[in-house]
Amino acid sequence: MRCLSPLLPICLCLLPLSASGCHSALDDALDSYAAARYPTAAAEFRAAEPAARRLNQRAFANYALYRGLTHLALGDARSAARWVGYAKQCADRDPLIFSDRDRGALLAAWRSMGHLAGDPPFVVSE
Repeated sequence: MRCLSPLLPICLCLLPLSASGCHSALDDALDSYAAARYPTAAAEFRAAEPAARRLNQRAFANYALYRGLTHLALGDARSAARWVGYAKQCADRDPLIFSDRDRGALLAAWRSMGHLAGDPPFVVSE
């Protein structure tokens, strides 16, 4: 399987999103993402959000990253900024939260959204 964009690497084997060994809604979203079925993946990520919010911080950061990458692939800048921004915030707090490949995907997405690697994920209004 080939990735359609260099911004969207597929690293499903490294994503510990499912708390159990059984197939979940999160697995469905990741499968759709991997197959470049981005509209379906976006809907599945939205539907899986309540379950994802119960995940540990590392797993939720991965959820946010892949949800953001999905929105970015769809051209949904507002949603991509929200989810990629959250993933960037997590990475800034804990540089080891993502695998090297996922961190690369995060930084590539961040740059494609017009940011520099050191830019903060959210600007605080004064």
